[in-house]
Amino acid sequence: MTTQPMFTPNGDGYDIAPAGVLLLAADTAYGPPHETTPQGMRNARTLMDGILDAARAGGYTQGDILRTLLARNQPTRRVQEMAQAACDTAGAAALTSVFERARLA
Repeated sequence: MTTQPMFTPNGDGYDIAPAGVLLLAADTAYGPPHETTPQGMRNARTLMDGILDAARAGGYTQGDILRTLLARNQPTRRVQEMAQAACDTAGAAALTSVFERARLA
């Protein structure tokens, strides 16, 4: 599997693909605690859970493995490919719903 670009420069910042959002959420949840607040870590875990739940509902079967790898906070090529596969399996409509709930939280 070839991963799609997760972070694409757009002039003012970056456009972030859903798999990139998942990796950023994992970094916030499991990265150095001094880089965010406890609430930020909880929010990141909630977002990550929503994405992985949507992937499972779409038929993705390796969510537990991906969750374990994300908790290690080492975004290897394998983790990137799995994140992309999870988001692809979840589908745009389900991810839009997850992101909208996160935005309103």
